[in-house]
Amino acid sequence: MTASEAPAVPGGRFALFADCLLLGCCTAIAALPVVTAYPALVATCAVLRERVLDDRSVGPVRYLRTLGQVVRSGLSGLVVPPLLCTALVLDALTVVAGVPGSGLLAVFLAVAGSVAAVIGLRAAAAWRPGTRWPDVARAAAIAAVRDPGGSALLLLAAAAAVGIAFAVPVTVLLLAGPLALAAVTVDVRTGAR
Repeated sequence: MTASEAPAVPGGRFALFADCLLLGCCTAIAALPVVTAYPALVATCAVLRERVLDDRSVGPVRYLRTLGQVVRSGLSGLVVPPLLCTALVLDALTVVAGVPGSGLLAVFLAVAGSVAAVIGLRAAAAWRPGTRWPDVARAAAIAAVRDPGGSALLLLAAAAAVGIAFAVPVTVLLLAGPLALAAVTVDVRTGAR
């Protein structure tokens, strides 16, 4: 898809940026129970997709309605992401503790974290109401392999979000919106090919 074929953003780019920040705040609030963090990101992606492609309004009511759909779509979306994150954090603590073989574990952890981030972002952008999580995850893994450029873009977006969060911690409240926009953009870009 070329720039001339790209869908026009209703309200202009600044309005889209403002919507991303609003949805970032909604995501931060919805993610407070921790278990709902990934569904909150998925809801943000779904609302942004509707905003860009269908010119639908963005707001807390639409976000909460979409979040409810995501949560009701299956237990896998609630349970698997926090378990995976917990495993990665425990492995990171093992590396920091300096156990024997921690250098090799650090490399494995970096690769596993990168793959999980890319597939997680792709799955968040690919979710649609009525789809099953295993199908979404499988499609996201296949898309990650078939579109290495998009996967690299998502990895860079995730790395930038982590870097910004460490540099300016207060921005954590807003970062989910732009990260979701990156995921939706890559998903739309992939679907257009």
